[in-house]
Amino acid sequence: MNRQQASRDNGAKSNGPASSEGKAKSCLNAIKHGLTSSRIVVMQNESQQDYAKLVSGFLDTFQPVTEPEICLVEEMANSQWKRRRAERIETALLDLSLSEMESKLDQVFDGPVDEDTKAALAYRDAHHGDKTLANLERHIVRLSRQFQRAHDKLVELQQIRKAEAEQEAKLAAEARAESAEKPQKAPETVKFQNEPAPGPQTAPQAPETSEIHPREAA
Repeated sequence: MNRQQASRDNGAKSNGPASSEGKAKSCLNAIKHGLTSSRIVVMQNESQQDYAKLVSGFLDTFQPVTEPEICLVEEMANSQWKRRRAERIETALLDLSLSEMESKLDQVFDGPVDEDTKAALAYRDAHHGDKTLANLERHIVRLSRQFQRAHDKLVELQQIRKAEAEQEAKLAAEARAESAEKPQKAPETVKFQNEPAPGPQTAPQAPETSEIHPREAA
């Protein structure tokens, strides 16, 4: 088996990062490169680059760390993306209604009609007998609530994580301070194997001197 085939086999067996931190980083990289929700959220006539820019901006703003935090930021970005689309569709529906109505204005009004009146008539006609615009407006409200729930949950998780980190840092500092206050123990004498035990200590003896008697000196 050659090296290239071995690499493919190893890659097929890999299940990705095992740790929570590794999984979070992997998820973050995938989102930044548009490899996850972009395939579900972005329509064919929408820009993948615009979606990636939106997600990247959210990630830079909220700085998620854990995998749940990253998922919540992604949910916020997706809700924002869908809401903007819904708002564009709402505007397009009103423009369509306005275009269809302008041909009838001369039959209803004798003089010129200001733009605000035209918009009001278009809005009324868009709601008359068709629930499309009403359903779209409810959809926009639902997306706004979804965004807010994800945002509130993200803030809650980040506050908990930061509080836990501060508590761990405080405990570590207290442990270091307590260790520094303890008296240092004297180093223990190392006794080697088969080393003879020291005997009783005796006072040093004075050197012996020979006495000289007077007769011997004579």
